[in-house]
Amino acid sequence: MHTKILDILGGSKAFKQNVDSFLSFIEITETGFPIAVAQRVQKRLNLSNKQFSNMLSLSESTFQRRIKNKSSLSTGESEKVVDLSKIIAKGQDVFENDDDFKTWLNSPVLALGNKKPLDLLGSSIGREEILNVLFRIEHGIFS
Repeated sequence: MHTKILDILGGSKAFKQNVDSFLSFIEITETGFPIAVAQRVQKRLNLSNKQFSNMLSLSESTFQRRIKNKSSLSTGESEKVVDLSKIIAKGQDVFENDDDFKTWLNSPVLALGNKKPLDLLGSSIGREEILNVLFRIEHGIFS
C-alpha cells in the first residue's frame, strides 16, 4: 500500500529528495510537499480549489497564491495530503474502480451517519473514520 500512496502523490520524482521508505515521508512533510503534489491529490479526488483548500484549512486565495508561486505546503498541510492519499489508495483497493470510489465519496453512507465521506475529509477524525469504514467494507463487515 505504501507504494500505491507514493504513486498517488506523484512518485519519487515529485519530491526533491529520495523517497526510499514510508518513513521518508516524515522528513518530507517537515520540509513541506511541493504544491504540485497537493494538486495531484486534488485532481484524483475531483475537487475544486475551494473544496480542496477547505480540506487543508486554507483560504482559497492562499491556495491559489501558492499554486501561482509554486510554494510548498506546511508540515500539517502535507500530513493532510498523505492522509487523503491513504484514503484514495484504500478506496481503489476496495472499489477497484476510481469512478465507483468517487461515487461512494459523494454518496451518503449509513456508517458515517448518512453523511457523504467527501464532507468529512476536512477533519482528522473524519479521515480516520472513512478509513475505518473502507476497511470494514473490504472485509465484508456491514457498513
